[in-house]
Amino acid sequence: MTLLPLPTVIDPPLSLREMTAVLIKHYGLHEGLYELLVEFQVGMGVVGPTPQTALPGATVGLSKLGLMKVQAAGENTLDAAIVNPLKKTSRKKI
Repeated sequence: MTLLPLPTVIDPPLSLREMTAVLIKHYGLHEGLYELLVEFQVGMGVVGPTPQTALPGATVGLSKLGLMKVQAAGENTLDAAIVNPLKKTSRKKI
């Protein structure tokens, strides 16, 4: 049996707030309050190593990450105007 090498974790993992900031920049948002949206999928069925030991079971999987615009600030809310301010362009003088 061949053992696979352990995966390398890129350190440190992103917090919920950091992931929210990454998505605000990714989508090019410059105003509004946003929170991280996490979508899960739940699967249910009979699970077990053999038919004789099978039991009802469920699995939960992470299916999507996104942003949700909110009206009021909470603990994990970020303001896009602060995270990704609109860059001012200056005109060249002729």
